[in-house]
Amino acid sequence: MFRRYISNPKAFGTDPHLRINPRSLAVNIIGCNDMHAEIENSNEAIEDAAGVEGDMSEDAADYQVRQNPDFYPVKSLVAALPSGVLEPDKKAIGAVAAKYF
Repeated sequence: MFRRYISNPKAFGTDPHLRINPRSLAVNIIGCNDMHAEIENSNEAIEDAAGVEGDMSEDAADYQVRQNPDFYPVKSLVAALPSGVLEPDKKAIGAVAAKYF
């Protein structure tokens, strides 16, 4: 995934983010506009779940919160070599991975 970004960073827009679903561990790179839309959709789903009465609403809200993706700027996960070539920053990627494994 990072190799795809490194080979063509402009294809991902001006501020791409790594998107991780903490429950399923699905990972992809998305553009900034998509990230903001997902945050808005996640917040709306939590509000909808909170509107349902009883224990089910708590369970639904908890489930939705666990599904809410985490976002990390891709720029913080790559490093530039002295030649200007980008490569995955193994230390930064390892720090993110440690949160999930």
